[in-house]
Amino acid sequence: MSFATHANLHASPRAFTRRRHPLTPIDLPDDVSQDGNTILLFGGQGSGADFFNDLHLLDLQKSPLALEQLHASGDPPFPRCSGTLTTVSVAGLPGTEVVALFGGSQGFFEGFSNSLCILQGDDSVSVAEAASRRKGLTWEEPRVVAAKAEDGVPDARWGHSAVAWRGKLILFGGSNTQHCFNDVWLLDVSQEPERSAAAGADGADGAAGAADAVAPPQTSGAGGGRKSSRLVATWHRVDICESARPPSRAGQTVSLVGDSLYVFGGCHISDVFNDLWTLDLSRPMPAWRELVVSGTPPAPRVGHAAVVLGDRIVFSGGRGSPSAGSSGTFATADQGLATMQGLTFFEGGFAMLDVTRRAWMPIQHPIRGGGVIGPAGPVTARDVVGVDVDLEMADAEPAAHAGDAVTSSPAGGGGAAAPAEGGVWEHRTGHVMVPAKDGLLVIGGLAYNGEFQNDVQHIKVF
Repeated sequence: MSFATHANLHASPRAFTRRRHPLTPIDLPDDVSQDGNTILLFGGQGSGADFFNDLHLLDLQKSPLALEQLHASGDPPFPRCSGTLTTVSVAGLPGTEVVALFGGSQGFFEGFSNSLCILQGDDSVSVAEAASRRKGLTWEEPRVVAAKAEDGVPDARWGHSAVAWRGKLILFGGSNTQHCFNDVWLLDVSQEPERSAAAGADGADGAAGAADAVAPPQTSGAGGGRKSSRLVATWHRVDICESARPPSRAGQTVSLVGDSLYVFGGCHISDVFNDLWTLDLSRPMPAWRELVVSGTPPAPRVGHAAVVLGDRIVFSGGRGSPSAGSSGTFATADQGLATMQGLTFFEGGFAMLDVTRRAWMPIQHPIRGGGVIGPAGPVTARDVVGVDVDLEMADAEPAAHAGDAVTSSPAGGGGAAAPAEGGVWEHRTGHVMVPAKDGLLVIGGLAYNGEFQNDVQHIKVF
């Protein structure tokens, strides 16, 4: 496997100089490629106390890449970071996908939310179709109900993870000022008959019965009154077989391969993890299993990013504390947000988990304009044309055992990843990754030097 990359993003600095910005693919239902060519991004945190609630579209089929701001009617969600954005189906309305925004916060001391906002296309068209027209999008708060009154709905949180599974949303983990979580929830969205605003208010004030238990959010979005929603969102707490389960955590990644979740990393206060857990959602009573795989796992980290490419999961970045075999660089006390929680070591390189072979592959480091450090040493980069910055990485096979794992030297030493011009190549946190043609994209984040990034790195995997 090889990696190459270039970065060209045309957008104003404010448009994307941020971190902890959720995103979701919103390809049209008839897009048979299923490559995630259209990406929707929401909000995030900028420098200082800047939080955003803007909406951007990134079309990966356009050249050069450009962020386009989208406008939606309705009451917008409050500005936030560390929420989740997930494309889900509407039961009974095939091809009418909507986007669910859940949770998040405006910083650790500003409170957390369990509000649920739905972005939908007008006239029962999908969000993807409306976005392609650059009009006809509306934010709305659905009627939220608990499938079982005794279970309620998820608590307010940030740093949680959400994935789309069979048209529904699966939620795991997160934290707030009182609790850290390891719960699993399923959300389904359906349509309800039109009803008067008065009837909607009655339902919210006095819900009777488990199926009609309305759960108002613990915090709310901006705006005043609104008309009664035509969507109902039902939270189901997933019953887990009583067995071992991941420690409570936030800032982890959750990846879906087939019907199975894969949870990696995260933290609980100052405890940072690099354990790997899986949960098969197709089973009537799912059970957590901690996976022990061959090779050397990436160092413990939080705030990293992950993306699924076939039966492999690629991880990059995050923060932690240096440990044996780790590769990264330190932030210093004068670099502001980069030193929060005392986790000042920014991880570098790309790690890959081969799910089928149950093996960690050696971490590899792209080097701008020169090559990479791979298992056999430096590799010369291929020739490039124009302004593209291309890099390649050596072929990497799973290590036969832990002692065979290969890592590069820390930043500043021989073979370390060099910062890109005007930015930071690796060693970032709060960024996101998505599948793209021939590989993946790394977008934004906070670098070890305290600078917020507004770049898009195209990592070609072949």
